[in-house]
Amino acid sequence: NIKDAEKIANFDIFDQTAQADWFAPEWMLGVEDGFDIVIGNPPYISTKEISIEQKKQLEQQYGFSDDAYNHFYFKGIQLLKENGILAYISSKTFWTIQTKKNLRELLLKNKILKLFDTANPFESSMVDTCIAIVKKAIANKNHQIIFLDGRKNLSEPQKYTVPQYVYATTPNQVFFVPTPMNIKIYERLGKKVNELLNQWWDLISTSKNIEKNKKKLEAYRKNLQPGDITLLGLITEGGQGLATGNNGKYIGVLEGTKWADNVRKQRPEKLLLATEFCKQQKIKTKQDAQRFLEQLSEKELRELFDDLKEKYGRDIFGQGWLYRIVSKDEIADVNNLTEDEKLNGIKGSKTFVPYDKGDKEGNRWYAPTPYYIDWSRENVRKLQKDPKARWQGYQYFFREGFCWTNVLNPNARLIKSRLKERSVNDVGSMSLYSIINITPDYYFVSILNSSLIFNFYRTFINYSVNIQINDIRQLPIIIPTSDQLKIFENIFNRAYNIQKQKFEGKINEEEAETRLNEIQKELDEIVENLYMEEINK
Repeated sequence: NIKDAEKIANFDIFDQTAQADWFAPEWMLGVEDGFDIVIGNPPYISTKEISIEQKKQLEQQYGFSDDAYNHFYFKGIQLLKENGILAYISSKTFWTIQTKKNLRELLLKNKILKLFDTANPFESSMVDTCIAIVKKAIANKNHQIIFLDGRKNLSEPQKYTVPQYVYATTPNQVFFVPTPMNIKIYERLGKKVNELLNQWWDLISTSKNIEKNKKKLEAYRKNLQPGDITLLGLITEGGQGLATGNNGKYIGVLEGTKWADNVRKQRPEKLLLATEFCKQQKIKTKQDAQRFLEQLSEKELRELFDDLKEKYGRDIFGQGWLYRIVSKDEIADVNNLTEDEKLNGIKGSKTFVPYDKGDKEGNRWYAPTPYYIDWSRENVRKLQKDPKARWQGYQYFFREGFCWTNVLNPNARLIKSRLKERSVNDVGSMSLYSIINITPDYYFVSILNSSLIFNFYRTFINYSVNIQINDIRQLPIIIPTSDQLKIFENIFNRAYNIQKQKFEGKINEEEAETRLNEIQKELDEIVENLYMEEINK
């Protein structure tokens, strides 16, 4: 009738996943017990773009609010009769992402007939896609999934068969291309990692949980022997790092670096953005701004930009812009800080300490930080109280550890880990710290820099570009013997020294990369032998 037609004409795609009162299979299509088949290409739309009311509707019906295609899968299965078939082409992000584990669990509760990795077949789309064909029935232990890998050739995909129980028993029940090597890695590492996650993950999923379950974890670690497989999160501690809420006020760059030169060049242009202030001072051009700034001392420059941000808004100069230039005379010796200074801040004139903001250039093994944070008594008090700063305590600061590049380049082939020196680190440099003597930080850096661990991460943990601390905690670590540790120490020291020479200007970047690539081949062979030795025997 006309009213129902009007509802359909005004149809919003998210309503299709909610309880739309007009969608009744019985009166629309004469279907009483569900459809024989549901075929679709659900929209690749995030719930970030929908209204709060629509999110509430999704949460009310499904218990979660996620990308549209996730809800379409749940709705599609719901609409099927027993032994009915669902066939969707959709985004492939649900294969590994933790937030979509519920969708993987849904499919594994039914009989998956076919998975087709179609990669990115559309010129205008940036999303990797897949085809999933699922039967609304319970799979028996012997059920085999047909897997088609069309990443290299969509019209002639590589064909595999894989038992459904493999995906049900792999870490976080992720879906992966069942190549012979991936199946070997699943047999050697995947099943064990899954067992460890089921047993221990709730105890190590956050820094608070690690502290809360300290005694249980200590007892577990004491029983570890060389050759044992464990999780990185079970033998380390650490956290996401500090968020200041206002980097310009607290953080500066070291005098004499290229970053300091950039700050000096940017200051006149940034000052002109404070238009009201410039009118008052009769500053009209970049040259006027430059002359005005040259009259001020470094301390006065900091106060000027602090005041302007306070008056005109935190992001007036662009979010996160740094304008402090730190002299060596202002830097404290982090090795001599007292526990009180780490917790409550430093008195005196030397209050700046190294601040690790991560490394967008993706340096592995070693990279010095040009950033310093003013860890004064006054500033630390403000950080502790400011809700925007998300103060998390200091227990993971001023310690040596290891970190990694938190955003992968699309063409990345390595996680790219490096040693983190004693410093304060922010959320862009999530860091972990070894807490058992037989696995020092350099061992973890070496393992994380290997191709095998990168492939494990991308295949069994997370295929997206963002690497979170809980992704890293799930990586398998083999406890080394003392002889094996010496081999990794030698590799680390050589690679570390090459990087250090590069940053000191003793060798150029091209030479450094050539030498590091030679070490990479050696490292990859050693790590593969260490991790896959039982299979190769």
